[in-house]
Amino acid sequence: MIGDDVVIDVAAMAGVERFANKGVGSNLVTYLTGVVGMSTAAAAKSVIAWNGVSFMLPLVSAILADSYWDDRYCTIAVSSLLYVLVSP
Repeated sequence: MIGDDVVIDVAAMAGVERFANKGVGSNLVTYLTGVVGMSTAAAAKSVIAWNGVSFMLPLVSAILADSYWDDRYCTIAVSSLLYVLVSP
């Protein structure tokens, strides 16, 4: 059975990840409107697209890993490369 400590750790990490995602999203809107010069609507649309991609990418990676990649290190390497390429 999984210990209570592991469950608490996973729940805490999920909460911290959500908090960080919201913080990056709000700062990204400020950056896109201020520095880049986008309108508020265009900046919000870009952040929503980024948020959608960041939430769907693990599902795509999981399908590729289960179907095509036999080596777990290949999965980690490709996922890390995609993360670096699409991170703001």
